[in-house]
Amino acid sequence: MESKFLKDALFGGMTSNSFKLGTVLSFGWFWMRVSGCTVLYRGLSMETIDFDGTLAVSEYDSTLAAPPDYLEHNIDTTYFYVVRRVNVCGNEEQTLAGAVKIAIDSNGDIIEPHPNSIFKVKAKQIAGGKVELIWFYSPFRQGAEPVCFNVYYDNGTGEIDYQNKLSAINYNGRKFYSYTTGALVLGKYLFAVRAEDLSGNEDESLAQVTVGLSDSSPTPINILSTESI
Repeated sequence: MESKFLKDALFGGMTSNSFKLGTVLSFGWFWMRVSGCTVLYRGLSMETIDFDGTLAVSEYDSTLAAPPDYLEHNIDTTYFYVVRRVNVCGNEEQTLAGAVKIAIDSNGDIIEPHPNSIFKVKAKQIAGGKVELIWFYSPFRQGAEPVCFNVYYDNGTGEIDYQNKLSAINYNGRKFYSYTTGALVLGKYLFAVRAEDLSGNEDESLAQVTVGLSDSSPTPINILSTESI
């Protein structure tokens, strides 16, 4: 915990932070919010959040923290907001637990958060003319938690059909996942796996994997001769 508000006493409480926190009434020397409060900060990355510049202040038990109307949000830019509580003594918690990532697209609209893309999916032919897919998912810094993984394929056409999924595999944390198709006719196939969250938003991965089904056996190795050395 840290009593940052006392820094404003050096300027007689005549600072933007003091006006927002109310300590301007005591020239920055005394904490005025006897019930505590919630403060909002922003930065262009988690490492560059400006914790010296308070954007907005709300009640301690508030569930809403809105940035001021004058604050700009540039297109094609990502921002990180952090909410922190300040107790009855003016001591602010030192945590990043209340952080959220906001991405703005080229039209100025907020990009809906989505799960991470999966790590490279691998495919192989197995017995019975089937294909086994294996992939890994890590939730590190994900925008949203997935509820399932959607499996798509091209049915041998050369173009994956993302409108009709082949299957959905339930999400169960950070681990390897797999899916096995039914029997397929011989030929080449394209597969893709995308993570989907509770709101139906998928990750934006365009990754695909190709696998060919064949009924021929590998060519045997001919050993011409052997000798001891």
